[in-house]
Amino acid sequence: MDIWVAGVGEIPCRPSYDEMDFREMLYRAAAKAYLDAGITPADVDGVVSSGMDFYEGMSITDSYTPDQVGGRLKFNTLVSNDALNAFIHACMLLKTGQFRTVLVTAYAKASNILNYPEIVFNSFDPHVVRPLTPHFYAIAAMDAQAYLLNSGGDARDLSLVAAKNKRNALRNPSAAFAENISIEEVESMEVVSEPLRKGHVAVPCDYAAAVLLTTEKSLGKVRVEAFGYSIGSYSVDLSLKEWGRSHWARAALEMALRQIRMRRVDFVEVSEPFAHTELMVLDGFGIVGENVCKTLRDGGFNMDGYLPVNPSGGCIGMGYPLNAAGLQRLVQSVNLLRTGRWSSCLVASPDGEVVDGGAVVVLSAEV
Repeated sequence: MDIWVAGVGEIPCRPSYDEMDFREMLYRAAAKAYLDAGITPADVDGVVSSGMDFYEGMSITDSYTPDQVGGRLKFNTLVSNDALNAFIHACMLLKTGQFRTVLVTAYAKASNILNYPEIVFNSFDPHVVRPLTPHFYAIAAMDAQAYLLNSGGDARDLSLVAAKNKRNALRNPSAAFAENISIEEVESMEVVSEPLRKGHVAVPCDYAAAVLLTTEKSLGKVRVEAFGYSIGSYSVDLSLKEWGRSHWARAALEMALRQIRMRRVDFVEVSEPFAHTELMVLDGFGIVGENVCKTLRDGGFNMDGYLPVNPSGGCIGMGYPLNAAGLQRLVQSVNLLRTGRWSSCLVASPDGEVVDGGAVVVLSAEV
């Protein structure tokens, strides 16, 4: 059964939305998606929400979602981890044949979180990890250093990623941290945990998105070609973690490739809470014919390169909307495909800042 994206809506990334709570943000994003699709909430059969109780500060967060997005008295479910998993769940619901149109929603209100590092840290083992590491940046930094050693890269490559994404975001009206910045300016920023500098870290932001999926070809704007997911080698005590590698990326991509014959995409959108995350995921995919860092240095991932990566600006250029990052990447990909410049793309998002797990979706402009 074929699936299409019928419409998308989003509230642009901002450091803080003081005038809106998450209910209003979700309502506005959903209203935009309905307008884009040309349908009403009455036409929707179900809602799949993405949320993390730790981030929201309340339990059963999806109980606050249906009324805002037109899902009252309809099928509703919550999918934790990154929002791209919620998108995939919606696709599977549609493939059952029991639904015609499903709305996927996600939001982040990072400005409400008083101590975000402590929230992230509570996801790790309290006996093995927490007593040894003062900040989750240290874990991310070890991952970055391991990747650079494995790949033959250096810290300047991380600055190349950051500068590229911030400059790409200048074209994106939804970006909050777009900047015409040079590699040298990123290199001059303070070190947060060697080799990570301040510019290598995506800043948490407020954001909301809604995506309408349908089995009705007449409503389709972009086609969902395939999807895949994997938990990788994640463990709360990090005992299974292979530093500097994203094993989930290859496993998720292989699952997607079994559904289609497509072997070439025009661009890639990757959620990257850190600059090295983008490189690790690309390396994990194995779709670059040569060394990933060399391709980066040669401009292969630039907007005019042979495989643009994060032409939207990514999380570093737009802002990092916590677990909503996957749906953020999905919305940007749909918007980019609809410009007519590209015909296909690969969307990828890890399940968090320092875990090994995530999901991928392949989209095409052919409807």
